[in-house]
Amino acid sequence: MRQNKNPFKPMIAFALLAVVIIIMLIAYFNFKPEGIKGSKEIVVEVAIPEQETKEFTLNTDAEFLRQALEEKSLVKGTESDYGLFITEVNGRVVDDTKQEWWCITKDGEDVFTGVDETPIADGDHFEITLTVGY
Repeated sequence: MRQNKNPFKPMIAFALLAVVIIIMLIAYFNFKPEGIKGSKEIVVEVAIPEQETKEFTLNTDAEFLRQALEEKSLVKGTESDYGLFITEVNGRVVDDTKQEWWCITKDGEDVFTGVDETPIADGDHFEITLTVGY
């Protein structure tokens, strides 16, 4: 039976793992989206296929999109590990059996953060579109 000649290998591996985790946490906190304080006006368009698009102008002090949308009771949803999963917009509830879901874009471009972490600024324009198919 061969014995481990270097008893420090597990400790070195653990130390390297700890360093990687610390670097990842530092990167996250330095690059995470930050909200902008103060009063702002944003526009939110709600688009449902084969229906008229509705536009809402929101005046808010919220820093993130979720808070602004909930202040106006525009969205409802369920909490998940990733934040709010929107299931209802302006009274229209998605139908899971049809694979419906709400897609959020900003000025026609994909938003790569959840509604909880999407910062808003004065003059922003968001679209919430009912989408079919996963």
